Amino acid sequence: MKYPYEFQQQDVPLLELALAILMLGSFFNDLLLILIYDVQIDLTEKSQMIFSTAFIILFMIKCQKMRLTIYLLIPAYITLIISKYWSHQSYFMVFLGLLFQIGYVSLVMVMPQYRYPKPTGKYLVGFREVKLQNGDLVSIYYPTLKKSKIRSINSCRNRDYIKQVYNDFQHVMHWRPPIMFIYWMLGFLNKVKVEDIEVDSPIIEGKLPTIVFSNGLGGLKDHYSVFYKEWASNGYQVYSIQQQEVTIILNEKEIHQYKIGEATLENQLGQQILSKVKMIRHQQLNDRVTKFQSLLDYVYKQQNVDFNKVIGAGHSFGAATVHRSAQIDNRISAGIILFDPWFLPFSEDTLNIKLSVPLLSVNSETFRLRKENETPQRYSVVFNAQQKKLVIMIKGSQHLCTTDLVYKMPFELKMFTKLNNLNKILQITIAHLRLSQYFMDSLSPQKTLTRFEEFSKESFRQPIHEIEYK
Repeated sequence: MKYPYEFQQQDVPLLELALAILMLGSFFNDLLLILIYDVQIDLTEKSQMIFSTAFIILFMIKCQKMRLTIYLLIPAYITLIISKYWSHQSYFMVFLGLLFQIGYVSLVMVMPQYRYPKPTGKYLVGFREVKLQNGDLVSIYYPTLKKSKIRSINSCRNRDYIKQVYNDFQHVMHWRPPIMFIYWMLGFLNKVKVEDIEVDSPIIEGKLPTIVFSNGLGGLKDHYSVFYKEWASNGYQVYSIQQQEVTIILNEKEIHQYKIGEATLENQLGQQILSKVKMIRHQQLNDRVTKFQSLLDYVYKQQNVDFNKVIGAGHSFGAATVHRSAQIDNRISAGIILFDPWFLPFSEDTLNIKLSVPLLSVNSETFRLRKENETPQRYSVVFNAQQKKLVIMIKGSQHLCTTDLVYKMPFELKMFTKLNNLNKILQITIAHLRLSQYFMDSLSPQKTLTRFEEFSKESFRQPIHEIEYK
């Protein structure tokens, strides 16, 4: 598996960049007209300017795909319109518009998107979406040999997801902003593409090893496409079900008590709030497991599944879902892959249940240390109970490093402290892909997990991982 150890930057559309530069030039031109020539603009020119500006705004929204930079561009044009109507008599409005525009051009240059790593296997990656009898949507990625006319999809195709985020605001605010504001803020999710797929192309013949995937809390089933495509290109078919629940369960008062230190893990108030969280998340875990089992029902009705090679995989709450499912359902027959598992929703009596299948857990450097989730203690109980396991920590990684969003909005995530080391994103992705592929290869009877050291030396020039449990 060969990857370049540097980003392949997504180019800024030339037309967009040209328009931005032209608009920046127009501000300097307006400024000169005011300061030197005191030029007045007639009504006809004002009308033409308004229509042309409205057209440019719509175009830029389409090009920018609703990323953060657009929020500097829109105020720039609004201030331009107002200042033009005032015949440039307001120096404040002109300078304010100029400031917004400079900020926009700067962000276009320093906040790029990046291309996803290309799948490395010998197959093309097919895609289709199905709906289960209970209404749950499932994305299927699979190996194919035939190209399709449709080679990309929007990764967020369900408006109910944004409605759920909107409803979550009631837990942390006395008021909720208009729902259109939430659609505006999260609109970029509707534009993030799953690329390099062959929609509805025929699957290759034969019985295939199968991965059944569960997304994290508040996540989307197609936001892990880098992994799905890599696995599918190497001959696996991947079923990913949309798991969705209320994400924010504490009210505004409880959140404030934690922020000011009134509630801590060491006092009674903090423990009461934690108990509430555990109870609700435990019920959500049970609901998730039920949905995951309905997906297994569907998978086991397919004729092209190798039932001896069914692997469960998931991220965060999804990893907990897969682990709990493997405890009670032997249809996960080959092993489980956990990305940064979140074991807080587990009841105490289920943490140390021994699995009948091997386990790989790839953990981030930060999430595994979160004391508010009792993560260190629960990791110890869960992993020490397993006989066949490999638990790896990736240095420099954070909780969202397994999602597609780190490629499409890395700087935005960094601004909100969800991502620290941008330079290692691709290297971290490669580490996850290689470790998961090693694990799946080792599930065959001829191989075992004991050859990990040999694999590690062959696969990593500069290892960024270390073994935590084995």
